[in-house]
Amino acid sequence: MIPKFIAFQFKKPSGLFGIFSSNLMVKRNQKNYDRLIKDLNLQSQDKILEIGYGPGVGIRMIAGLNSSCTIHGIDFSKLMYKIATKNNKEYIDAGRMKLHYGDFLITSVLDNDYDKVFCLNVIYFWDELKSPFAKVLSLLRKGGTFHIYMADQNTLVKMKAPDSVFNKYSIGEVVEALEAAGFENILHYSEKGLYIKARK
Repeated sequence: MIPKFIAFQFKKPSGLFGIFSSNLMVKRNQKNYDRLIKDLNLQSQDKILEIGYGPGVGIRMIAGLNSSCTIHGIDFSKLMYKIATKNNKEYIDAGRMKLHYGDFLITSVLDNDYDKVFCLNVIYFWDELKSPFAKVLSLLRKGGTFHIYMADQNTLVKMKAPDSVFNKYSIGEVVEALEAAGFENILHYSEKGLYIKARK
């Protein structure tokens, strides 16, 4: 069973435990980022947003793979904002990356012309999916895509992730919420977790 205070550190890292959870994220998420970024199918001049960038691993990988992409990110952990900013200083200074500190669900600082929006291990921390999915849709250009990685419902149950922190969505619930928000061409597959792609 995951203790509640540890689970909350995965949601919003802070303090010394937040640094520990950040280091754990780097180790555990590398392969998931590899696969998710492959699905992004990066193109020249793509404008990309990551929701919940954590220590900045995924956005750094994208910046290193494609020098013509513009990369934005938002995270509501002040600690993650500081770490990710430090880890990506050269890209931020070069004007290729912009990181925001704030809550995606209520922020108004993001643009509305992204080609791709993605999140990894984030949607469990949304108490409902209608509002965040509708917001993602509003931020995408026509034809833009939304990419999600999540542990499946059964995995979270086996981990005994606390219900007070993790919302254990099924693939059916996620697909249904994406359709209700207006997404089309929804694809999903399992590979040590669920990868989902939906098009505006």
